[in-house]
Amino acid sequence: MGKTTWTILTLGVSTLGITGCAVNVTPVLNSSLSMDAFEKMGKIDVQDVKLALYIDPKIKELKLEQNVQSGKFSFNIGRAFSAKLIKALAYNFKTIHFIESPNYTGTDTIDAVMYVNLEDVDLNLSLKSGLTTVSAETYTRLSIRAEIKDFDEKKTIWVGTTQAKESATHQELGPMYYQEAGRGYAMAIDSTIDKAIGDLISDMSKSQNLCVYIDKWEQKRKGVSHASQ
Repeated sequence: MGKTTWTILTLGVSTLGITGCAVNVTPVLNSSLSMDAFEKMGKIDVQDVKLALYIDPKIKELKLEQNVQSGKFSFNIGRAFSAKLIKALAYNFKTIHFIESPNYTGTDTIDAVMYVNLEDVDLNLSLKSGLTTVSAETYTRLSIRAEIKDFDEKKTIWVGTTQAKESATHQELGPMYYQEAGRGYAMAIDSTIDKAIGDLISDMSKSQNLCVYIDKWEQKRKGVSHASQ
């Protein structure tokens, strides 16, 4: 996992300067796909394909935590990413098997295995106070690599990568509470996850090689030899 950098600025705002006790803040990341994700995906076309999905623990269990003054912010990025990815894939493939190890050992016949890995992550957070406003600023980046292998041929037929980024500012008039700052950070993280998933699904839909294999799998399921087409 890549280096995670946090920028912390001291504020002269009482609500963000509580002393003597820690404030645990765990903003809820959205598990639903946004319109931005659907727009990046480009289209929805469910294929009659059985896919086994392996999400590496480095991304599935990814959590980032940081103390900012008396506030401890915690973001469960991995669960949100995994839930959104599964939903996006469900719009494209009829059957998805979730596997806990890279090797599929189930009894159902599958067509392919998809592997998803975290390559790098960056998160920069800052809190800035002005004359009348307080701003929670976020820069986040997710670098993800995914590949699909034909199960019978044991051959990689598609590889996709994304460098999804988002910069955002959440501003409040007057004082800002830790929970409000956390919600501002979470919005930017959610947007980055949506962009990453949208990029991967869009890349899959543009792959001619993957389209050839999807056609082969569907014809095989119908009992028609691909070679005879």
